[in-house]
Amino acid sequence: MKAGNKWIAALCSAAMVASMAAGVAAEEAAPAETEVAEETVATEPERAAQVLVAEEKVEDTNGEPGIRKVYTVNHIYGDGQKVSNIIIEYNTPIAADSLSTDTYEVKDRTITAVHTNSEREVTEENVEGNYVVLDLEIQSPILDDKYATDGRIQGMTVIDSAIVIQHQDVTAVDGTVIAGSEEEHSTSAGDGGIMGNDAVITPDMDKFDDNHYYNDPDSHTVLHYNFFKPEGYAESGETYPLVLFIPDASAVGDSWEYILQQGNGGTVWTSEEWQAENPCFVVTMIYADKYINDYWEYYEDYMFGTMNLIRDLEEKYPIDTGRVYTTGQSMGCMASMVMMEKDPELFTAAYIMAGQWDPEQVKDIKDQNLLLLVSEDDPACERLDKNVAKWEEEGGVVARATFEGIASPEEQAAVIDEALSSDANICYLKIATGTGSMDLEGNALNGSHRMTWRLGYDLPGVKEWLFAQTK
Repeated sequence: MKAGNKWIAALCSAAMVASMAAGVAAEEAAPAETEVAEETVATEPERAAQVLVAEEKVEDTNGEPGIRKVYTVNHIYGDGQKVSNIIIEYNTPIAADSLSTDTYEVKDRTITAVHTNSEREVTEENVEGNYVVLDLEIQSPILDDKYATDGRIQGMTVIDSAIVIQHQDVTAVDGTVIAGSEEEHSTSAGDGGIMGNDAVITPDMDKFDDNHYYNDPDSHTVLHYNFFKPEGYAESGETYPLVLFIPDASAVGDSWEYILQQGNGGTVWTSEEWQAENPCFVVTMIYADKYINDYWEYYEDYMFGTMNLIRDLEEKYPIDTGRVYTTGQSMGCMASMVMMEKDPELFTAAYIMAGQWDPEQVKDIKDQNLLLLVSEDDPACERLDKNVAKWEEEGGVVARATFEGIASPEEQAAVIDEALSSDANICYLKIATGTGSMDLEGNALNGSHRMTWRLGYDLPGVKEWLFAQTK
């Protein structure tokens, strides 16, 4: 039960007990005794309810006008999850014209805009209410990490908390002045225990049904995954594409959250903008082990179990089997190649990056629809070149494009679109040497293995190309 409803329940319970007690007293006791009973019995639950009501009022007003609670809104980008907004809850409506970006400080972050709202939600307009929404700067995902100040993942640690200071006075709608101070207000880190932490808001992750398990009947291997289902799919009478996302080895483990937090390869397909035009199912795999390596070895149970999972989902949900796609980076790239070789009919197309496989072992996927991305600064580039050359030698049709990672989307599109609009079934995209990352002034720096997928899912036209492929 929500905390806000506890006192209501208690009050109702108290009233019921009081009513029953009074009824019994009226039937079984003399009038004088009834009066005594009312004093000694009926008032006790009433007093308990009054205490709860009083406590709730204290919680609602929090004493003098001021900050009641701080929330963080966490969105996921190419370089992982970051706190994108702070929502400050006051116990009285706040006058928007009393606020500016200088009113507050968020430790180690830059505030770019301030708004008021009546709901605990991000807004771009001022709506009269108790909530103040702070927009925080989000830097380019290919900014070199040594310059970054936008709360990026540190190793395997995801930043989901923040410290806020209201330095300047804030005026409430009723004219009350809430004085500025140096008091620090923060959201708590972690998940807050088994009931969760409602101060940490994660709209991108919340779209997924987490912690699904599939027991592969062939190998009896249990596979762990998250599942996103498009809105209204059950009643629409239509079939939908499915996207399988396989991460790189850095996400290996048992965390359903980290697979979504470490980059946007899984979440980019579930955004409101994408789902509005391209509703689809999304599966994000969670592997307990690094099950494939650079020596052309893999765990067959994981490989074939994943393929059986897709087939099982096709039977249970309205999935368009002519539009099933695989995507992933590094480990996910390699796994996708192997699965496409093992069953040429399973996937319609693949968008895969920063990986490679033994050219002889996967030469037969030459006729399948492949969109490949690699940075020329990544050692994987030389090995992927050999894959592409082998497919071309075997009869695959290849279109190539090399672009600068730091270029504007318009400049990138001018180069990429030519390859994507060709009749080739294999499109091979490269991030040019020395342009895969940048410094604070936007000057080009070298790219890397990991920088490839920081950029990959936001490149112009790549998601559209994938979904345009059909059987």
